[in-house]
Parts: sequence; C-alpha cells; structure tokens
Amino acid sequence: MPQGTRTQEQGVGHFARPELFLADLGADDAASLIAASADVVLIVDAAGVIRDLAFGSEDLITQGCQGWIGKPWSQTVTAESRPKVESMLKDAFDGATPRWRHVNHPGEGGADLPLSYSVMPVRSHGASDMGAGHSVAFGRDLRAQVALQQRLVSAQLSMERDYWRLRHVETRYRLLFQVATEA
Repeated sequence: MPQGTRTQEQGVGHFARPELFLADLGADDAASLIAASADVVLIVDAAGVIRDLAFGSEDLITQGCQGWIGKPWSQTVTAESRPKVESMLKDAFDGATPRWRHVNHPGEGGADLPLSYSVMPVRSHGASDMGAGHSVAFGRDLRAQVALQQRLVSAQLSMERDYWRLRHVETRYRLLFQVATEA
C-alpha cells in the first residue's frame, strides 16, 4: 500500500501509520500533546475519580478546577450533568465510540462552567497503580458559545416583543378606522 493511503478498517480519526511518527513519544511529550489538544484534560480512574488534570487554556485555572483532583468526576458537575458523565465513563470502559457531551460544572460566583467532553480509554501495557485502567476526558470550553446563544435568545425575544407591539398598534388603528366616520 502506498505511504499515506488509508484502508477501510482504519476509519476516520486514526493516523495511517502512528508507529512511524509517534513510537518514540515519551510520557512528557505525550502529556504536552494531550494538554494542548483541549482546554482541560482530566485523567479519570476506573472508579470515576479524577486523578490528574491539565489545562490547555490558562483561562480555566481561575475557575476552581484544581479542587477536582481526588474527587469523583460526577461530583464536580451539576446535578443534570451527572448522568452524562456516568454514561461517558461507562461507554469508555465498554469500548464504545466516543462522542462529545455538554457538561456543566458549578463555577465561581454562581455561574456554571459549560464544557464539552469526549472520553477515551487508555489501555495500559504494564502494571498500573490505578488498577483496571483509566480514561482521558478532553474538555472544550463552551463559555463563548453559551454567551453567543444567550445573545441570540435575547435578540429573538426583543424581536418578538417588537412584533407584538407592532401588531397591537396595528389592531388599535384598525379599530379606530372602523369606528371613525371621517378620514
């Protein structure tokens, strides 16, 4: 097969020849690449406890994320996000195809911290002090998108209010024209 050609079984999202380019990658280099690939990266053990984390964005350091280490991931999110976290962890350990899920963490000052996560299992080649295995959760900061959505909703509500105000004025003029005997 020519170099760079993909086979059907490799699928989308896989390198054609990772052993050629990534085989000599050390743990520090791998950690740097993983941290650079997302805004926040969580290392989660088989029990769902956050064992380590890294930030690709300094913006999230001020959000209280450092306190998540040693806690179950599901306890660092809002109540409505807990089933999503548990589902992502179960899917990762079952070998299901990862998908992105919107998860909210309680943020500093009462505002939620919206992140989109995808979880990938890590298959250990040797003995690990973490037991049955662990997963890496890649998180993307959604605050900019959430702010944009809120602005869009506000604009839509404003347009609806203006529309109903215009309809009300139009109705009043129609009644006035029906009642008036002279133009």
